[in-house]
Amino acid sequence: MRFVDTMIFIKWGQATRTEAAQNEEVSLCGYILSKIRDGEEALTSTIVKDEALIWFSRYQASRLTDFIRSLTALTSMAITQPILEDELEATQLYGQYPLGISDLINLSIMKRHGINQIYTTDKGFEKVSTIKRVFEELKKEPQYNSFATKLKPKR
Repeated sequence: MRFVDTMIFIKWGQATRTEAAQNEEVSLCGYILSKIRDGEEALTSTIVKDEALIWFSRYQASRLTDFIRSLTALTSMAITQPILEDELEATQLYGQYPLGISDLINLSIMKRHGINQIYTTDKGFEKVSTIKRVFEELKKEPQYNSFATKLKPKR
């Protein structure tokens, strides 16, 4: 099981199909969400959900409903809440990594759930030795090529 970070939702949710077809980072985000839609188990937090919801409300309010609906469609992804111990641990980690407090709380959530891999565009997670950031290597999966091809306009 992998943890899903905020920018996966934002980058995919804000892009048009044309932008997704032209931008590999965006298409990778969509590919991750398609893997989860197709049954890959994943975890995210209410912090991630709320960060994305706030982002959409500020910058693309027209996509708020789509974002929430997309979350409900990801039935193999659990959404968990931080507990006070997660937040306390995050305050103790603060400054040790190039991550903000929300990311550190998510890191603590991952530890509590025994998850050591994260879907994220945030390279700051690469500085955490106990975590593997999973993103660019997804380009090598044959299913990614199929996904990316479907994004391209038909001629």
